[in-house]
Amino acid sequence: MTLEAGDCWQLVAPRAELAQGRLPLAPALLGLLTTVPVRLVAETPAGPQPLTLHADEGIIIGPALRDLAAAAAGWLRLECRATNPPTLHLLPVAPDPVRLADAPLTTEDGIPLAFDPQDATYLAQFTPRARWPDFRLSLQAAQLAIVAGFDELLSTPLLREVELFEHQLRTARTVLRRMRGRALLCDEVGLGKTVEAGMITLELVARGLARRTLILTPPSLVEQWQGELRRKFGLASIAYDDPTFREQGAAAWGQHERIVASYHTAKREPHRSAILAHEWDLVIIDEAHHLRNRATLLWQFAAELRKKYMLLLTATPVQNNLEELFNLVTLLQPGLLRTARVFQKQFVDRRDKLAPRNVAQLHDLLAEVMVRNRRSTVGMKLTRRIARTESVPLSAEEQRLYLGVSSFVRHHLRSGSSRGRGPLNRMTLLTLQRALGSAGPAAAPMLERLALDTRLAADERATLGELAATARNLTSQAKVERLFALLRTFPDKLVIFTQFRETQALLERHLRAANEEVVLFHGGLTRVQKEESISAFRGPARLLLTTDAGSEGRNLQFCHGIVNFDLPWNPMRIEQRIGRLSRIGQTRDVHVFNLVAADTLEAAILHLLDAKIAMFELVVGEVDMILGNLDDEQEFEDLVADTWAQASDEQAFQAALDHLGERLIAARGAYLRQRAHDDALFGERFAPEG
Repeated sequence: MTLEAGDCWQLVAPRAELAQGRLPLAPALLGLLTTVPVRLVAETPAGPQPLTLHADEGIIIGPALRDLAAAAAGWLRLECRATNPPTLHLLPVAPDPVRLADAPLTTEDGIPLAFDPQDATYLAQFTPRARWPDFRLSLQAAQLAIVAGFDELLSTPLLREVELFEHQLRTARTVLRRMRGRALLCDEVGLGKTVEAGMITLELVARGLARRTLILTPPSLVEQWQGELRRKFGLASIAYDDPTFREQGAAAWGQHERIVASYHTAKREPHRSAILAHEWDLVIIDEAHHLRNRATLLWQFAAELRKKYMLLLTATPVQNNLEELFNLVTLLQPGLLRTARVFQKQFVDRRDKLAPRNVAQLHDLLAEVMVRNRRSTVGMKLTRRIARTESVPLSAEEQRLYLGVSSFVRHHLRSGSSRGRGPLNRMTLLTLQRALGSAGPAAAPMLERLALDTRLAADERATLGELAATARNLTSQAKVERLFALLRTFPDKLVIFTQFRETQALLERHLRAANEEVVLFHGGLTRVQKEESISAFRGPARLLLTTDAGSEGRNLQFCHGIVNFDLPWNPMRIEQRIGRLSRIGQTRDVHVFNLVAADTLEAAILHLLDAKIAMFELVVGEVDMILGNLDDEQEFEDLVADTWAQASDEQAFQAALDHLGERLIAARGAYLRQRAHDDALFGERFAPEG
């Protein structure tokens, strides 16, 4: 559909929104206006004024809307008056009053239709100038009247790229129908708690029951939650660290309908007060085992949140004692388990704080808020993962480059000069080190930019310039050569992951020169181009060469081989990559090939994760559960980076890694004990209703 001169639309004019300089658009109209660049003009008493379309938020904004708020009698008119470029004018309009037909109306079959006389008298006294809140309330009532109860879910036709399973449907219905939107989702890892929470959210949104939504997660999952909501459920959201959000300051918490935030940030001032100042229709807290202790700031913050609906997601609600279970349930339904003292007396064995008393009665109470699916009961099994690490010795030239750049990065991280906002800030230095671990040429652009930065000393610029020239002109690419050897021994389709576009371009050149059928996938492609790439990979192409954009929301079960050409320092990102193939629906064993340069930081990280917690044998989601037991607010990648930077030499670094490895082993053991205890405590009691 295209815009033509003379096209017009009549819009409801929400005065409260207009007074703030905002006009929300219906999805159909928004879709039309985003097909081509349009020029928007408001016809105000002071003359034409420009407006701006914010497609991501689905709104038109501009100070001129405030002038229209006073003139609009409940309605606005949007007219297309030119097509080159398309120019649309927004002006107030007074609608005609309600007119009831004077002559009798009939159907095509001649059956007479007429208003009841009392209804006709009532309607005749109104014009369609209802206030926006009244109209929205009426619309919600009409929508709710269409579908009584939650036996039929309105959200399922709205899902995209989601393979729904029966246990997820039953969970959504149980939470909405019986638990009234307040639930503890305790599925075993890998069964899709995020999908269940997304379905419940979309169902509440579709019924007009949840508009203001706050989602709290660990920092590493903020971006993943945003992506899942957008791709699978069509729900736009904004992250707390989005530049637009930050520019608005504390007021941002009240200006956006759906916010995804780190709970470490949310619990601290000034964010805490700003969040608590607002009422929320729905609050979702992922990895909710971090709220097991009610003496913490995080639990107290969650308890103070004003919310109508609440979902807590965790696979391990109990770790040290049953009081942790009491604390989580109390966030959802205060008083359900009475007071902490009564709970201890009635349900906890005095000799063992993890042993329950009156189990049947406790289960009956927990059934009011808890849903727990298990792989053994839902009949889902994952195929094996077969992981192989290829340790690639660097050439002498590559080794000199790696040592030179690493020494530069390490020096500036250790000296503290990276704490500022200059060219050598922490993010820049760590990105440079990661790029170096991917491929020498991937680091060249950053080295070249830094070499030209006049804020750096002349000797440093000279050193960086020499390193950049070496990176750009490498004649040997050991990892590329090992990749080609792998391609000769593994004849099936492969997904090749890299974090860097420069590495992707390098590999594309080499692969095409070798006449390999390869397609690219990265975040710079349009939605249509991404779909075309996946279709080509599903068809004739043997190789999908992708950045980490390909690990987000794409199901690639038709392939069973993956190459990590480089490895993110964040284990969850590695897990997300593997999870595109090794997931429910995969029918074959999944082969994972890790290419890592020998004697590098990446090799140390990989050894740590593989040798200490057997990462590649774990179900997707279990790595996060294990790392969560480290009891360290620092992200794993930052923990490793600091350990590396602060070590005085390689021997000290190895000793520090060994210590971290012991902590990982203990964290894995704690997770396994938690899982076994939860199985014994809950059994199969809390499966959702049929």
